[in-house]
Amino acid sequence: MKINIDELLANMPKDPDELKIAQEQHRKIIADNREKEKQRKARTHRLCEHGAILEACFPETIQMDSAQFSAFMQELAAGR
Repeated sequence: MKINIDELLANMPKDPDELKIAQEQHRKIIADNREKEKQRKARTHRLCEHGAILEACFPETIQMDSAQFSAFMQELAAGR
């Protein structure tokens, strides 16, 4: 969804206090989005590390497809 500059200016609050409130809301949204991205990247990194450790311990899993890997993990978990 593209908004041109004229629409942005038309929708921009005219009152300085309202403008400050709107700016603060946008800053919070941006900060929240950055935090979510940071959490996603940390999760992705963790999953990659765990997968690498798993493959190092069980090299036969490298050649498995998803269904085979899932069955292998279920067997492994059942053998606790």
